[in-house]
Amino acid sequence: MGLLAVVLACAEAPRPVMKRWPQEEVPVGVRVVDAANQPVPGVSLVARRADRGSSVARGGTTDATGTARLQVMPGWYVLQAEAPGFVSVTRTDARVPFGEEVRWDVTLERAAPVAGRVVDLEGRPVVGAEIQLTPSTNEDASLRSESDAEGRFHVDRVPAGTMKLLAEKDGWSPTRLELQTPQPELTVVMGGLGSLRIQVRGPDGRPVSARATSVSPVEVKDRRSFERFPERTEEATVFHKLRAGRYLVSGDYVPAPGCTWTRTLDVQVLPEQQAEVTVSFEGLRDAGPWRGRAVDPNGKVFDHGAVNALVPDEESEGVGLSGKCKGVVGPDGSFAIPHVLSGPVFMTWQEKEYSVVWVARGPLPAGTGEAVVFLNPFGGLKGRVVRPDGQPVGAFQVDGHSENHPLGEYTRHTSGTRDYQWVIDTLGFAPALVRAQGREGEVLQVPDVVLDVGRTVQGRLVAKNGRTGVPDQEVQLVEAFDLEVHWPRHPQTTRTDAEGRFRFEHVPGRLLYLRVDAKEHGTVLQALKPEESEVRLRLVPNAELHGSVTDGARVPFARVSLEVRCEGDFKVSAGTDWAGLYSVNIPGDRECQVHPAGSHLSVGEMYLPPPASFSPTRVRLEPGSRQRLDPTPRQGAASLEVGVKASREFVTAFVLPGDVLWPRTLEALDALIRAGFKPEDDDDGFTPSFMLGAFFHFGHLPLGHYTVFIREQIDGADSVLRVPVNLTKSGAHVIRSERPARADGRPYTR
Repeated sequence: MGLLAVVLACAEAPRPVMKRWPQEEVPVGVRVVDAANQPVPGVSLVARRADRGSSVARGGTTDATGTARLQVMPGWYVLQAEAPGFVSVTRTDARVPFGEEVRWDVTLERAAPVAGRVVDLEGRPVVGAEIQLTPSTNEDASLRSESDAEGRFHVDRVPAGTMKLLAEKDGWSPTRLELQTPQPELTVVMGGLGSLRIQVRGPDGRPVSARATSVSPVEVKDRRSFERFPERTEEATVFHKLRAGRYLVSGDYVPAPGCTWTRTLDVQVLPEQQAEVTVSFEGLRDAGPWRGRAVDPNGKVFDHGAVNALVPDEESEGVGLSGKCKGVVGPDGSFAIPHVLSGPVFMTWQEKEYSVVWVARGPLPAGTGEAVVFLNPFGGLKGRVVRPDGQPVGAFQVDGHSENHPLGEYTRHTSGTRDYQWVIDTLGFAPALVRAQGREGEVLQVPDVVLDVGRTVQGRLVAKNGRTGVPDQEVQLVEAFDLEVHWPRHPQTTRTDAEGRFRFEHVPGRLLYLRVDAKEHGTVLQALKPEESEVRLRLVPNAELHGSVTDGARVPFARVSLEVRCEGDFKVSAGTDWAGLYSVNIPGDRECQVHPAGSHLSVGEMYLPPPASFSPTRVRLEPGSRQRLDPTPRQGAASLEVGVKASREFVTAFVLPGDVLWPRTLEALDALIRAGFKPEDDDDGFTPSFMLGAFFHFGHLPLGHYTVFIREQIDGADSVLRVPVNLTKSGAHVIRSERPARADGRPYTR
């Protein structure tokens, strides 16, 4: 399966009038029956426009024949049907095409109302308990009630079948039940809070100080609040006011100063009872002393500082044994860890407290005195900025970040062994480009940057006729590696005068690009060669792309956003109106990718997944032309779920059909990014990207072969992973990955 490609071109011609879809409302007949196919009168119906942000709604009530008639505009709707004694129904697939009457059939299921009483362990009523009923088959469809002064509650419109019940109240332990509906009156018993007494015993079986103990609820929803200030004695710790449930209980044993062993257990706390637990290290013997010699990557010994050895927990859910122990480094770099539980898998070296931590990861030596190599995770490239006469520059910028040093010195922090590049800007001089290789854990010296005043470039921006100057227009001078991606450094800019003339001072003698985005009037992207000092830029007129977005069967999609990404980092966007129509001006004579994205369905305050997934379409339009493109959703029974162990701040993923090879150049990578399937957006618009997990969903994929690319932007470079995927069956295919920088991703330096 290759990349989707549609090449559109058209000579100048009289512009036809865009055909508008009819705007008349369409009659919709709704028939509601019960499970026995008998009509249900008195059903309240509401049809809401499904597109997020829409307030359009039409309502009605079924008559004696179970039918109602609504008048709605063509489009996608969410239909809600409610009637006493029946389970409420929400249909998210109610579609209305243009120009013909539509019929929706709805079947209502008889309700199995749940009534009951909430009591305590003594049989007394519990007032104000929150009751939540959730069908086992639909975790999102919860029904709620609250117990009254007699402890009674009643929940209407409950479907028959298996239900989960949760009863909660502040200061009480939650009660969870699974029940079958319908059933007679239900009694829900709630208990008060419990407590937990923890004792720690050492290897000799005797109690030790229990001050280093902690508890953590297993259920995430129970982590809202619990007793943070327990009652502590020398022999035990008691945590009061715990909600009943499972807890992870940790206790520490200190065999010697600087060494701590930790054991974690899973414990059940019951309502209004005190659980007793003993964290025992009885009979445990250490594997120390573990000996080694601390050295850096060049073999130089550390003759001071301290080493910490860690044995992480290897059992599930945090249950198990772990430990950490410190040893002092001698003048020859030797050290001994006295009380390790087993051979460590992770070690650190520190010169002193709060200083930089050097690390050594497994596999580590046997612990009989061998050299242990510690790496500084924060490497760097150190340099100096000087004038042409060799005098240092005290103030300058490195990739947009200001530096001040009387000797002109700076350090570019690095992560990993690869090539790095950065730009140094200094007032009165041309920006200097520096390239060097960094190595993990090392600070290396790079040659001095000797500044140059650069050249002056003069030019004129003219309209498409080649003669008329374009006044007051911004012109950008862009580095070749910044064409597609914006880093902290910003392009140099100037504005044209009344005759369209412009001038740049201090231009470096390397290949650059001049870029103009005159919005409605056109664009320019022109290479500026190292020897050029005079240029003439001619605007390339835009082209108009227009059309309609439907489901492929005459049902319009409103509020679909269309992002157009073009080479040279020209981007434009548009959206469909309520009739599914759009029109957008895009750069002419430039390769672009059109990415439609459907809005989320809106059902009350609950947002469901987008109604459709679209694949990008490649277009290249003649300047001044007008062409039609009618995107339709892709149809497929498979989906991809890509999860990366990182925040979404620097990591993203995109998918292309077929077996796509590694891009050989940065330009080829940028082209793949433009053409790749975008993940469906689940951003709520409020949470910062650094707090969001890197999870990406690609829906409605036809079966076949695909290539997933996971991209990380860090330290002025791209690190990319390539994951081939063969979708052979319907349903979700899950990919879990480390971030590319930690999984040997291929680097692309900008």
